[in-house]
Amino acid sequence: MRKIILILFAFFIAGCAKSLIKVGNSTVKAVHPLFGKSSERSFYYDIISSDSLKLIWKADAFGSFNNSSIVANDSLVFIADLAGRIHVFNIESGKQKGVLKTRGAVFSTPLLYKFRIYYPLVKDGRKLTEFIVYDYYAGKDLYIIEIEDLITNQILNDDEGIYLLAEDGTIYKYSYEAKLIWSRETNQTVHFVPALKNNKILFGNDAGEFLVIDTRDGKILNREKISSAFFSGAATDDQFCYAGDNDGYIYAIDIESFKVKFKTKTAGRILMNPAIDDKNVYFGNMKRMLYCIDKRNGKIMWEKKTQGYFNSAPAVTRNRIIIPNAFKSIMIFDKIDGTLINNIELDNRAKLSPVIIGNKLIIGYDEGIIAAYEFVD
Repeated sequence: MRKIILILFAFFIAGCAKSLIKVGNSTVKAVHPLFGKSSERSFYYDIISSDSLKLIWKADAFGSFNNSSIVANDSLVFIADLAGRIHVFNIESGKQKGVLKTRGAVFSTPLLYKFRIYYPLVKDGRKLTEFIVYDYYAGKDLYIIEIEDLITNQILNDDEGIYLLAEDGTIYKYSYEAKLIWSRETNQTVHFVPALKNNKILFGNDAGEFLVIDTRDGKILNREKISSAFFSGAATDDQFCYAGDNDGYIYAIDIESFKVKFKTKTAGRILMNPAIDDKNVYFGNMKRMLYCIDKRNGKIMWEKKTQGYFNSAPAVTRNRIIIPNAFKSIMIFDKIDGTLINNIELDNRAKLSPVIIGNKLIIGYDEGIIAAYEFVD
């Protein structure tokens, strides 16, 4: 009996223990290190994409996802789930290479930097987040920093450090060695995905204010109410920040002067980060409409009524828009006129923003499924 108890206790300890991610390759390179590829939130891929897709692998993360995305280096795909786990899969085969098990929930897309994973773990039932830095080459935690706040937003970074935006509007800047550099309270709830450009953090809040924060010292450079509420996210180019609001307006805001260049009215609430290329802005709304507008003047180039609700950022290539549909599919549209080219049926609601790595399209949907498709001629 005593031996049986000891065996059961050993299994219990093993089940509670934090699992391992450890890779032996010291030459891996992060090719998609955070949500939107960079802190500028670029969802554009400079490729001609095929209309035909072949499923090459499917993997089960055994959890649910937030509206986020995978991150990847040149051989591994990383994904966080709402059960507090970080899963790692081989990018070619889909074979699971490891998992970190933690108690809580990870709402944000992790950040890959060198051989480290940075992610905020929200503790169950508490206003507390653990900011965790894990070395996946050494296979160990480097830092676990407690923050008395809820960090559910997407991470930003630049050469100087990492920026975390809490739900109550507080911004934290940490070094890559997890030392707090500064924090700034804005005292307003935020559910908007921020962007960073030219040493400026740009975001809207639930009260309809648009804020600009200096990354160097946390100073508020601009704060102006321009809308009823922002629940979407930003995308930037060299001159403007683009964002949608609850009233269906899409805004272009000058990054240097902070003035609204234009706002264009659409038919419904916008909850997603828009995607931009050299000419246009692409986004959908909660009225099943998909839009292409001229990013210079806000003119609607085309609009299409579809079968889907859109609240996750698309991937845009030279010729196509690839966008998740909350009605259980990934939809592919022609950029020129918005014609529906392909519709990939899924078993559940599409949640993750699509990511293109080489010739692969990587998606995710409810119940923890990650799938990789290959573009074929």
